[in-house]
Amino acid sequence: MDNIEFYREKINLALKEFFDKKLKEDGKYSPKIRELIENVIEYNMRGGKRIRPAIVIFAYKCFNDKNNEEIIKAAISLELMQAYLLIHDDIIDKSDLRRGKLSMHKIYGKKNEDFGINMAILAGDLCSSYTYDSIIECGFPAKEKNKAIEYLGWIINREIYGQTLDIIPGFSNLSEEDVWKIYELKTATYTTQGPVYLGCVLANAPLDKIKKLQEYATNLGIAFQIQDDLNGIFASVDFIGKPIDSDIREGKKTLIIVKTLELCSKDERKFILKEYGNSSVSEESIIKIRKIIKKCGAYDYCVDKFKELVTKSKNSIADVELLEEGKKYLIEMADYIGGLF
Repeated sequence: MDNIEFYREKINLALKEFFDKKLKEDGKYSPKIRELIENVIEYNMRGGKRIRPAIVIFAYKCFNDKNNEEIIKAAISLELMQAYLLIHDDIIDKSDLRRGKLSMHKIYGKKNEDFGINMAILAGDLCSSYTYDSIIECGFPAKEKNKAIEYLGWIINREIYGQTLDIIPGFSNLSEEDVWKIYELKTATYTTQGPVYLGCVLANAPLDKIKKLQEYATNLGIAFQIQDDLNGIFASVDFIGKPIDSDIREGKKTLIIVKTLELCSKDERKFILKEYGNSSVSEESIIKIRKIIKKCGAYDYCVDKFKELVTKSKNSIADVELLEEGKKYLIEMADYIGGLF
């Protein structure tokens, strides 16, 4: 935990230095452009666990213990990518809050909703551009940077594919396998697989060991999404920084709802199919959905699956020959995610 906190501070400092440079260079074009950059900075600097850039650093340290400052500069690319994805995701989901404050489209849409959405799209696009800039501006050789940039595009493509599957209406016939595919594409790719690969390619790691680290990353990324889905229904607003009824109102395609529909009674299933995904669902119905999820065993099933995946993640690299510092950090990250309930 201490190591994660240490690098979180380093990541925040690298983000601040990157943004200070952008504001100085590009803020001069117009006061409105300066305002856009300032809003992007505020959005990115609200906090957050910084899990993705930390994993980039830890994967890199499995193979290389030099260039510490440069790998931190490169790692912020994943935080910038996340901001781009979250800003657009909040538009799709009509989410008003992000990390306890207004979503980007709400910052700009206080008087005009369409203007807010338009500006948020541009803010997200700007974060996407910054994602690549952070790699271009870091001090690694061109060969490694080109590989990293190529893979960043692959991450974004897969995340878009997962988002596509997620927002297509309907969940009554959704299978556990369908959810697994969404989790892998939409979450694991950019939360763990992408960061691990980015750290590996910048360290010029051997392919056989990259494959073992990808096994670690896939299991941990899916576990992370299961945990996020459980928190999205049962955690507090203060804990997750957004409304806790949003997943129910949006009809999110999650493992917990698939298992609930499978395990609950016929009447309960009928009730959930009527209310889950209803944007006007009452608070009373939300409470009832939560009770059904716990009563039928779906909640316990998901918690057990989460713990199983975290354990698999750690075990997959237990016997892999890696630099001790990086390996220790990756196991610590799995333990950190495992303790976030």
